[in-house]
Amino acid sequence: MTKKDYYEILGVSRNATEEEIRKAYKQLIKKWHPDKHHENKKEAEQKFKEIQEAYEVLSDPEKRAMYDRYGYVGDVPPNAGGYGGFGGFGGFEDIFKDFGDFINNDIFNIFFGDQRTSSRRRQRTSRRGEDININVDITFEELFKGVTIPLEYERYEICYHCNGEGVEPGSGWVTCPKCHGTGTVREERRTFLGVIVNQYTCNQCGGTGKIPGETCHVCGGTGRVKKRRRIEVKIPAGVEDGTVLRIARAGNAGYNGGEYGDLYVHVRIVGTSNFIRQGNNLIRDIKIDYIDAILGTEIQLKMPDGAVKKIKIPSGVQNGEEIRVYGEGLPDMRTGKRGNLILRIKVEIPKRVSRAEKKLLEEIAKIRRKK
Repeated sequence: MTKKDYYEILGVSRNATEEEIRKAYKQLIKKWHPDKHHENKKEAEQKFKEIQEAYEVLSDPEKRAMYDRYGYVGDVPPNAGGYGGFGGFGGFEDIFKDFGDFINNDIFNIFFGDQRTSSRRRQRTSRRGEDININVDITFEELFKGVTIPLEYERYEICYHCNGEGVEPGSGWVTCPKCHGTGTVREERRTFLGVIVNQYTCNQCGGTGKIPGETCHVCGGTGRVKKRRRIEVKIPAGVEDGTVLRIARAGNAGYNGGEYGDLYVHVRIVGTSNFIRQGNNLIRDIKIDYIDAILGTEIQLKMPDGAVKKIKIPSGVQNGEEIRVYGEGLPDMRTGKRGNLILRIKVEIPKRVSRAEKKLLEEIAKIRRKK
């Protein structure tokens, strides 16, 4: 096995911090990106892979510690030390550790298979963005007419810098250094029971076989940025309390080219009114004097939209009787056809009357008795 000096490849000292290693990696990955070296592309690709491999080891504390101890990452070489009688193992602690790992992980994979493992490389799947829900309050008067409400809310939109790709423009997607583009990682370990093979989905690329050459500095690789948005929502006249209006593609941006989610506007009717709603009909209690009930009268009624309607009360109307005025109710939110106005008559009979009124009523009573 040819040993590689990962520190030399990245151009950092063996005491370099994680930040120094990351900074060196970013500079080199830009410098040796194959797309920038058309004349010696094969050499650049090889250098690019070495840089990725070095960073994959030195950025992982466990792998770096193993590399610092043995000179490479993988199985412990036979002459690495420990008890000579066990050859490639560092001692009894390593034996029992390997055995424990074998029991807890590898033996399960041998008999049942790793559920994460796939022989095919996964594709970067697109996913639809999340929906957004907003509550909107309107008054009874606005309900009668309909209203356009300005809305301001935050949502995720496609990153303007990387156009939703999640990578810095020009850096593109590169082969994953851990799985070498296969989407799966195959590990072989020597234990006192023999060579154990473990295969699982690559956790660095998520099984896609590709990683960003350089993560987008604006969205952090998500492909989305949060922005404040202003829109106008038309609430139709006659909408019912609790109605949910759907505005297509006004929700959050999707992932990996997925479509936008939707915006759902939940309408609530607030405030009080002298009118009672019953479907598209409006009901109103009207109090009239007993004389008006006998003789008939005309009233002026202010409607929820501010208009004043003149309504005729016929003579002889009874207490509790309903008078229906057609087409003066609420408009249907879909057809626009208006319901009816229903007046519930409440005849008021006075507990006391004046002497003059009493005298007249007594005369009326005499006339009615004669009849």
